[in-house]
Amino acid sequence: MDILEKVLSLAQLIHAQFEQVKCCKHQCQRLVERIQILLEPVRILKAQPRKHISHHEEELLKKLLWVLGEAQKLVMKYSQTSWIQKFLRAYSTSEEFVWVNESLGDIAQGLSLLLQAEQKQAFLEAFQEKTRCRQDAEDLKDDRAFLDQVIASAEEPEDKDWEIYKDKQDMESQIDWMQQELNKIVRKVNVGKREDITEIKRDHLTFYKQLQDTERYKLYEGEYQKYPVAIKTFKRPLTTDPVKVRDIFEKEIQTLKKFESPNILRMYGICIEEKDGSPCFSIVMEYCKHGTLRDVLTNQRHLGWDIRIRMALGAARGLYRLHQTEEKSRLHGCICSSKFLVAGDYCVKLSGFELCETESSIKRKSKRDWKQVSMLAYIAPENLKDINYPYKRPCEIYSFGIVLWEIATSKIPFEGCTPQEIVEKTCNRCYRDPVGEDCPEDLRKVTDECRAFDPSQRPSAE
Repeated sequence: MDILEKVLSLAQLIHAQFEQVKCCKHQCQRLVERIQILLEPVRILKAQPRKHISHHEEELLKKLLWVLGEAQKLVMKYSQTSWIQKFLRAYSTSEEFVWVNESLGDIAQGLSLLLQAEQKQAFLEAFQEKTRCRQDAEDLKDDRAFLDQVIASAEEPEDKDWEIYKDKQDMESQIDWMQQELNKIVRKVNVGKREDITEIKRDHLTFYKQLQDTERYKLYEGEYQKYPVAIKTFKRPLTTDPVKVRDIFEKEIQTLKKFESPNILRMYGICIEEKDGSPCFSIVMEYCKHGTLRDVLTNQRHLGWDIRIRMALGAARGLYRLHQTEEKSRLHGCICSSKFLVAGDYCVKLSGFELCETESSIKRKSKRDWKQVSMLAYIAPENLKDINYPYKRPCEIYSFGIVLWEIATSKIPFEGCTPQEIVEKTCNRCYRDPVGEDCPEDLRKVTDECRAFDPSQRPSAE
């Protein structure tokens, strides 16, 4: 039995086992429903010839099989006899279910690439963090309500073996613990909402260590509401008018409410300290352990293809989310490897456009360092040839193709070339740096398609 058949067989077994569930029924039912949704792309894979399944897809299936094993343990646990005692001990179930559901969400992101655009949107809606947390909170609340009903209607049992009823105080403490867990999940839903991008008080931030010190700002690792964050504090701000900055900030967060993706950098808000008439401005954002994608490719040159492909997929999802957010697609305007940040699990997040207007109103401009990666390397040939050529989505896809080439090779694009040489190679000689021979064919193909010299031949972020 191959891995696809094992996944489908185990999912079917879990579905059948659910009929016997007596405890935590709402949470178990939600788990079974999400597993059934995940089977859609799995069946698409099963219909393909085995040789067409990529290494990345096979790794996702292995992870799914393992998570299904954990899900089966949960369903079986709450299907057993002595269910009243087991339910009363189920105050710790929220952690068990949250972990399994989060793992299913991670797998869904990878498998969603097998679906068509219209299918993909509906598929991923079931696994969006905000939706999932809200549903999980409701399920936990419903299961607890049933627990309260059981306790209220139960009389003192004659069976001395039911020791769970002897200690009323212990039972009440277990219920209190369950309420605390529910509050944690509800709080997580609220913090995770894009609508909660807000002005943050200084005493709500904890600064840990300085990560970067530039002529315009200092960057710190810190904490906000128990979330690890990066705090960018600006030096010598362009304006000392907090009212002006707040006005721009309030307008800009209305746009940011439309963005929600694990592959777009999370913004928490802005902090304004007003002391002695000299305000200090800070922007609070999600912390990414590995820094920029360019940092990772420079410092970790021996990454395996599984991680490289994971980073390429993450970068593509971030760009896709940006391009598909509005009816008239929004463009980033400056796609390069330094605009993607890499979290501890090598999840790539698109940055560089969040709160850009707010930041521009605060920071002073500085000269570009042309000794580092030249931005000319990312500019599409049509824009290099004609500065009046409109910047459109295909232009941005070309830039993304250069980023994919970096992921595949770890090299710096057009390293050592002058700006004039870059223009000469790109526009006059139609030169395209090759990817290595060991590059997986799928990655090679999409990298070359994105770097096509004819804009009409480039794919979309989808």
